[in-house]
Amino acid sequence: MSLVAVDVGGTNVRFAMAGADGLSAHHSMLCRDFPTLEAAFLAYQERIEQPVTAASIAVAGPVQSEHVTVTNNHWRFGKRDLMQALRLDRLLVVNDFTAQALAQNDPTAHGNLPLLEGDGQAAAPLLVIGPGTGLGVAALVPSPLGPVPLEGEGGHVGFAPQDDLEADLLQRLQAEIPHVSAEHLVSGGGLETLYRLLSGGAELPAPEIGAAALAGDVTARRAVHMMLGILGTVMADAILTIGCWRGAVIAGGIVAQLHGLVADSPFAARLRHGGTMGHLLADLPVWLSVDPHAGLRGAAAAFENASLASRVIAAA
Repeated sequence: MSLVAVDVGGTNVRFAMAGADGLSAHHSMLCRDFPTLEAAFLAYQERIEQPVTAASIAVAGPVQSEHVTVTNNHWRFGKRDLMQALRLDRLLVVNDFTAQALAQNDPTAHGNLPLLEGDGQAAAPLLVIGPGTGLGVAALVPSPLGPVPLEGEGGHVGFAPQDDLEADLLQRLQAEIPHVSAEHLVSGGGLETLYRLLSGGAELPAPEIGAAALAGDVTARRAVHMMLGILGTVMADAILTIGCWRGAVIAGGIVAQLHGLVADSPFAARLRHGGTMGHLLADLPVWLSVDPHAGLRGAAAAFENASLASRVIAAA
């Protein structure tokens, strides 16, 4: 069997060959350059000049149905249609944060950076969350048969303001958006929204806001700090809801790029809040994933994961 791991995001699609020695033949493409996932996959196959018999695809978006729509992306596909078009023997499609969770089975490995020190419980679930094009949320539960990923769409929970400024921002956003979710504020687009609201209407793309914040721009830094504070609250809520006493890993590209601003932000205070169950959050470790191949590693791991075995589609 020759397995290709695929990580499909809102902006980029990444490919790699997965084998006993790990990943090889990495290649990244812009989704906008291809009309379909099939076209991008075939372009990768042509590039590597190797036969492919199986694929494990991590997708940003819900994957429960036969037909998959990628969130923040123009791609749509049917699983069996894709399998037939690519002449695959086996295919697995999982949520991208299922893959991210599986990639973090050892949160101290693969160059992860400690953001908050703590002493988590090794036998408890681990939260994996990632602000990027959207906001992905998953958890990894240990079991005798191997880790079990909990799949969900936690980035779309309702935004819960914690002070008067956030309450005002929520009210202003509700005039634009019927349901204001965490993702609307904790993501690349969310950072742009915060900057626009805080600056009185000025618009900048997220990378420029981040660069300006790192350079000391007051409004940009205020927007970044607000986003990181809200992230802390979203994480605390998810940890308490799922019981992620092992700790949390932050994936996605945004926080890694803004790493230098985390310490001075409200992130830690909002995560380790003084609520009724705040003592459960007081000693939880938090790591930052900086591995650009985590999604691919997780997609490859998903194909071998016992809890996902029933979802592997085999050719008739």
